Amino acid sequence: MKRRVAKLVGKKVFDIFEEKIPELKEHEMLIEMISVGLCHSDIPVYFGTSCMGVHKNGYEAMVKELVYPMELGHEPVGRVIRTGKKVTRFQEGDLVTGVAAGCFATHMIASENDRWIVIPSMKRPIESCLGEPMMCVANIVQAAAPRLGERVAVVGCGFMGLMCIAGLKAENLGQLTAIDFIDNKLELAKKYGATHTINPSREELEDAMYKLTNGRGFDIVIEITGSLKGLNSALSIVKIAGRGKICAPSMYTRGEIFTEEMAYYMMYRSPIIHVTHPWYCEDYMQTLEQGVEAYQKGIFPADELITHRIPFDRIEEGFQLLEHNPADYVKGIITFS
Repeated sequence: MKRRVAKLVGKKVFDIFEEKIPELKEHEMLIEMISVGLCHSDIPVYFGTSCMGVHKNGYEAMVKELVYPMELGHEPVGRVIRTGKKVTRFQEGDLVTGVAAGCFATHMIASENDRWIVIPSMKRPIESCLGEPMMCVANIVQAAAPRLGERVAVVGCGFMGLMCIAGLKAENLGQLTAIDFIDNKLELAKKYGATHTINPSREELEDAMYKLTNGRGFDIVIEITGSLKGLNSALSIVKIAGRGKICAPSMYTRGEIFTEEMAYYMMYRSPIIHVTHPWYCEDYMQTLEQGVEAYQKGIFPADELITHRIPFDRIEEGFQLLEHNPADYVKGIITFS
């Protein structure tokens, strides 16, 4: 049996290879891919500047020396079509999701001990059940942990920001404010639970913050733009008296400069800047299950936020969308049928 796999062979260039699938080991399973999410964290690899890897001392770290060809994709949804003879956690026919490297392929082999879970029975679209980003959002929402009556702002209303708003809306918040430059994304934010919106292209952000919070600033700000400009915005609106919190799950890889203004905001506001990437999570697998359950229950509207479905053979088009972020783009997936 053979598989087709998309590999990055140079800066911004993919080729599709055909490979023979080896025999399964005792604890391995063969997964047929249904969909794979496109994620901005793959952009540095796509640009050829860096990738996630392993330091010479053995821990995970940035790697600058890229070796081609490279396999990308880590937001899979698939179906188990074969299992090794000692696999107990999964069986043929199971729909699965999780996180794994190298998912842009028609099939992949995974260990049953890797970060995969069975997707529970549900009526919602399976191709949209992207466990990895939903785990990330569950982690952010849990880390934000707003208390009764606190004012929360979300800077950036892309896929992750809108999912965070949806996850927070059930909390007993004082306010939930969405901030973005694109009006249709602010409308989506209101649909999913934002009580207020700010478009900084039309009103001065700090003035709007001051008015909305009675001069106090936001108790918690989730900054999820991927830009230091977004972090600057978060610093400018966080609690003025100090001890506010900024949740920062963004990956800042744009080569931007940390500004003098940001330094002053950090000094005067003195917020806790809480990095909330998946490595912060206390129990990854439990949070992964909680994220998928939130999708199952209709809390996370992932299916409604997938704006682009790109066939596997046109994977480069998907990465061009990630690079240019057109106004109508929220989330893209690679599809295999």
